[in-house]
Amino acid sequence: MLSSASALRVAVKLIVTSAEDPASMNIRARLLERPGWTERGAFNGHPVLAKDDFRMVQVDRIHLEEDFVDDRAASALGEKVEAVIFASRHRAESRIPTLTVHPIGNYSAAEFGGRPGTLCRAAPQLMTSALRNLAANAKGLDFDVSFETTHHGPALSSPAFFIEIGSYEELWGREDAANAIADSILAVKDESHPVIVCVGGGHYAPRFTEVALSHKVAIGHMAANYALDSLDAGMIDQMAQRSEGAKKVYFHKKGMPKPAYRTLRERFAERGVAELSSSDLEPL
Repeated sequence: MLSSASALRVAVKLIVTSAEDPASMNIRARLLERPGWTERGAFNGHPVLAKDDFRMVQVDRIHLEEDFVDDRAASALGEKVEAVIFASRHRAESRIPTLTVHPIGNYSAAEFGGRPGTLCRAAPQLMTSALRNLAANAKGLDFDVSFETTHHGPALSSPAFFIEIGSYEELWGREDAANAIADSILAVKDESHPVIVCVGGGHYAPRFTEVALSHKVAIGHMAANYALDSLDAGMIDQMAQRSEGAKKVYFHKKGMPKPAYRTLRERFAERGVAELSSSDLEPL
């Protein structure tokens, strides 16, 4: 009989789709149009779909409520989860058509799932690869492509990120957007770029998106200006350690208050995370 450690020897990328989320089910349908999927067991009363090193599962509740879905899926599959990719909708009052990618966790209160003051493990290599893929695959569509900074749940053990269609209900069924996301998910790869965390600016992280699309870098956790007050020593440690042990931080200096920048630059340095600029990074 295999030990539990032996049974979990295979590492897979887990795609989580939600029956309660129309954009998620749209992305799921587009993924299943790609050849090569086979059924491999069941999870949560639904078939598990397998393709290469991807496993796709369906949950009935919204993603934010599915704490530790990775652990439950790993147990059901008998496979180790390398990373979790949540295919999701995105809602914003701006109503700007946007395809987004972001890490998860909460810098302070947990208003939308997860745990207060707790960041999940980021997947910097795969998440940044997904953003680059999305920028290429969404060319010609009337959607912006951007990172969002770290926010919301669920709580997980494994590295994870969300990839989303936004930003209002009428767009969640757009098949062209879902096709771009499906192709972007299936092409994610670890390019072993230097890993950094990012601080400053707005929630949609235009500067961090620009850096990721133009330089050889893998971006982990990102904190917008509204989270700056939460960046004490313990949270800085979480940002770095849960971004594959990042030792460098990029500040959007022009997008944040100067006193906050000066304070945080010193605070990050004290935690062993040194500032870098885009000129320190190799262009793509």
